[in-house]
Amino acid sequence: MLAGLLTLLGCQLAGEFLQRALNLPLPGPVLGMLILFGGLCLRGSVPKDLEAGSQRLIELLPLLLMAPAAGVFFLGASFADQWPGFIAAVSLGTVCTLVFCGLLIRFLQRRNSRP
Repeated sequence: MLAGLLTLLGCQLAGEFLQRALNLPLPGPVLGMLILFGGLCLRGSVPKDLEAGSQRLIELLPLLLMAPAAGVFFLGASFADQWPGFIAAVSLGTVCTLVFCGLLIRFLQRRNSRP
């Protein structure tokens, strides 16, 4: 599991390095995910350590989401005039994520079904 977590951290650090070195408009963690995705595509499978480390992070995901939820809670009255933008951003982000994931799954299934 430690090797998987170090792989994730290494990909994120590589993405940060590329973002800063090449002054790219994408955030470093997004570039790191692209690096990880490319590496997994080249390998053709997910290593057991990476799978275990990723699963552990998914189990801890609710803890990562507590801070933003607490921040919204403590905004209080100042949040009253910002809620339409917040709802729009969450809704649009959710729809875009669902569409992208659906298209990606369809693409990967077609690719794997070819002889």
